[in-house]
Amino acid sequence: MAKKPRVTMTDVARAAHVTSQTVSRAFRNAPDISPETREKVLRVAAELNYVVNGTASSLRAGNSRLIVAVYDSLVNIYFSVMIDYLQQSLSRRGYSLLMISVEEHRLDGKAFKFALSHNAAGIVSFLEPDPEIGPLTEKFGLPVLLVGRRTELEAVDYLCTDDREGGRLAARRLAQVGCKKPAYLTVPLEISCAYDRYCGFEEEAERLGMEKPVVRDAYASSAEENLAYLFGLGADGIFCFNDMIAFDTLYVIERGGFPRAGVVGYDCVGREVRFPYQLYSIGADKPALASRAAEIIIGRVEGEEFPRVAEVVGVQGWI
Repeated sequence: MAKKPRVTMTDVARAAHVTSQTVSRAFRNAPDISPETREKVLRVAAELNYVVNGTASSLRAGNSRLIVAVYDSLVNIYFSVMIDYLQQSLSRRGYSLLMISVEEHRLDGKAFKFALSHNAAGIVSFLEPDPEIGPLTEKFGLPVLLVGRRTELEAVDYLCTDDREGGRLAARRLAQVGCKKPAYLTVPLEISCAYDRYCGFEEEAERLGMEKPVVRDAYASSAEENLAYLFGLGADGIFCFNDMIAFDTLYVIERGGFPRAGVVGYDCVGREVRFPYQLYSIGADKPALASRAAEIIIGRVEGEEFPRVAEVVGVQGWI
């Protein structure tokens, strides 16, 4: 089917025998246009199937209501769930969301400038920002909110879960099922939430009389190789950085002939998506987290004056 040319504001103005500026004022419900003229313009626009170009309008008015969300994996269901909740929260407040997935696993200058080029009003990143993001935020006045992780950049707000407490809860759960030699299957500990979860996990494991946790990069080798390594060292309980790693671990244990062991995940995605494995997981109230994120970024966009946000949200275990 051949693509039909889009009806423009100029087309509406010509058909209604008014100027383009009058069409614009009609759609903005400006006070300097008569009700009769506005009604005529809107009627003609409807007859022509005219749709307002929101990007062009925001560029002219300088008040974009577009938020860019930055993440790094389409496979991780946590991002999908959180972005869905975030979009709902933004939509209720009259904002829209543009999602971008990046390969660098960080919010860098390239992603920041992509948001700028699309006239974004703000950025919500699920990835830690590079140091250059601080100066860029101050230079361009584009607010950035980091969700799920923390940062030392003063120009960037953050909202994260209590990852240390999450690590402690994981250790307690494994102790309850008889674990003596715990392991932590994780992403690199340079990532703030991975490090914080490990610190809490190690502290509580020591307090409970367990051995010091063995740490293994979940993505350095295959799941089969990781479990062979951990079980070879005598591990009898595994805390996974997120639920996707945990579900993969349960799958391989069941089908690979490995010893049964306690497995704990993080993010509680089983609350939104059903899986064939029962998993004890740790996490926060995701709808509330997304709603608070929307509140913070919109507050920044709309010029509200408040101190830098560095909030930590409580977590709990769930099965």
